[in-house]
Amino acid sequence: MPRASYRSSNRKLDIHCPEKAKAEALLKAALLEKLNVLPAGQMVMLKLTLPEQDDLYAECVRHPKVVRVLALSGGYTRDECNRRRRRNHGVVASLSRALLAGLSAQQSPAEFNALLDASIQSIYEASTTKLGDDRSTSRVLKNPASSGFRSGAL
Repeated sequence: MPRASYRSSNRKLDIHCPEKAKAEALLKAALLEKLNVLPAGQMVMLKLTLPEQDDLYAECVRHPKVVRVLALSGGYTRDECNRRRRRNHGVVASLSRALLAGLSAQQSPAEFNALLDASIQSIYEASTTKLGDDRSTSRVLKNPASSGFRSGAL
């Protein structure tokens, strides 16, 4: 059986865009169009800015060619990211800025670790909102490098 190959697609929308919801609708339509013509065995991971409309990318989350939809913080605070992630079922965190928010080399080890633990817990809780089908957030790509994963544009 041929091994599936994977690609990632990273699409950021400025959170201050006056027509962000309209731009997201256009992006979603373009993504679905491209997903529907991917060759057999080609899988993608999508990294998208959290949308204005709840569950906007649900079709992408359920799409058979999508391994995972990851949420980019896009400049939102960790709390706002977590609120938005909870309203976007099946979308998980793309741990970067939101994870590191508030951490500082000037903190004591205890303060640093407590804040990091709290960050991880809040991001985890926001990322475990499920769609209700078999594509739960517990399914993880164990070793992308050994799976033929390639980073690139969709």
